[in-house]
Amino acid sequence: MLKVDFLNVGKGNCTVILFPSGRLTVVDIDNSRIDDKEETLQCPIDFIRNNYREKDIFRFILTHPDMDHMSGLAELIKHKTIYNFWDTDHEKEVDADNMHLGGYDSADWKAYQKLRVSSSEPKAHKILRDESSDFWNQDNIEVLSPTKKLIDLAKDSEEHNHLSYVLKIQHRGISILLGGDATKDAWQDIYEHYGKDKLKADVFLAPHHGSPDNINEDVFQHIKPKYVIVSDHEGHKYDYAYYNKLASVRVCSTKHHGNISLSIGPEEQTIVSERNWTK
Repeated sequence: MLKVDFLNVGKGNCTVILFPSGRLTVVDIDNSRIDDKEETLQCPIDFIRNNYREKDIFRFILTHPDMDHMSGLAELIKHKTIYNFWDTDHEKEVDADNMHLGGYDSADWKAYQKLRVSSSEPKAHKILRDESSDFWNQDNIEVLSPTKKLIDLAKDSEEHNHLSYVLKIQHRGISILLGGDATKDAWQDIYEHYGKDKLKADVFLAPHHGSPDNINEDVFQHIKPKYVIVSDHEGHKYDYAYYNKLASVRVCSTKHHGNISLSIGPEEQTIVSERNWTK
């Protein structure tokens, strides 16, 4: 069984994956807005501790160095051992003293700085497209992006979404494409390298919370997803019209539907949400 949970964390992103190998993977984390008045958001640390009490995290993948994808790291490492930490090569700097003004905790940035240079538990990795290892090949993970070219572009432009990881996961004929915050330039680079067939996916986590700024229509037409997952928050309007047209079955938004869970087993594939599908 492959189990994928897209958590309702509000503005940021957190995807929790249990592979058939038993390896637990967390892609991004954000607990910066868990104290919401309506108490609708999911604390990702609580979710991981409650659902995987006896498991450590085999790999944590930080798609790119934005705070809404790493908030909660300092708390997470208090409760869970991480064995592998996937990072990207960048030179981003932040004003840690004023981070609280944006609702973030400087402790998470400081924890990140330690994790990204760690040599054991976790061992830090900076993985590029076309690199290969049994550690992710066995779990049918493909790294579609970034490349050295995109990392250089991110450094030159100081737009760190260019270097976001884009990952494809396959199990029993079902493909899942995790878009991180990849830019139009990154998607074009993926398409030019692989062609249209590699882009095909049944489930597509929309990049940058469904922002129209990250939609490359010429590329996305080849994904042909049944389901589009949008990790977004109240007050934020993703491109409803475009993604409703792109998804052949349904757009699943965390702000409307809460946590969204995908299970792929030997006899069935299910996608369910904690709230109904009326929206």
